[in-house]
Amino acid sequence: MRTFRARSTAETTFNFVRDALLSADEHDAETRVLNALEKQRGWSRRSQTEFVCTFGDRSSVLTVPRPFDPDQLARLITRVEVNVFLGGGADDGLMRELQSLAQRELQKLFDAEDELTLQ
Repeated sequence: MRTFRARSTAETTFNFVRDALLSADEHDAETRVLNALEKQRGWSRRSQTEFVCTFGDRSSVLTVPRPFDPDQLARLITRVEVNVFLGGGADDGLMRELQSLAQRELQKLFDAEDELTLQ
C-alpha cells in the first residue's frame, strides 16, 4: 500500500506542477506553481518562499530553492509528502526505499515528458 502511495505521490506532484505551469493565469511560472502548492491538500504557506506540509502530528517545512526550478521543486515536494504522509511508524530503511521509489517514478515522468518535447 505504501509503495503504491509513494508512486501516486510522485505522479500527483508531477501533474499539479505541470498543470500550474501550463495554466492561463497571468502570473509568472513560479507564482503559478507556488499558488497551486498552497491549495494542495496538507499544504499551507508560511511565507513567500516557505511552505508547511502537515498530516496528523507530522509536519515538514519546504523552502523554495533559488533560482526557481520547477523540476527541482517537484522533487522536493515529493520528498516532503512521502515523509509526512507515509512516515507514520515506518522505519528508516522503509522510508529510504519509499523515497527512492517516488524519486524514480518522478524521474520516469520527467524523462517521458522530455521525450515528447523532443519529438
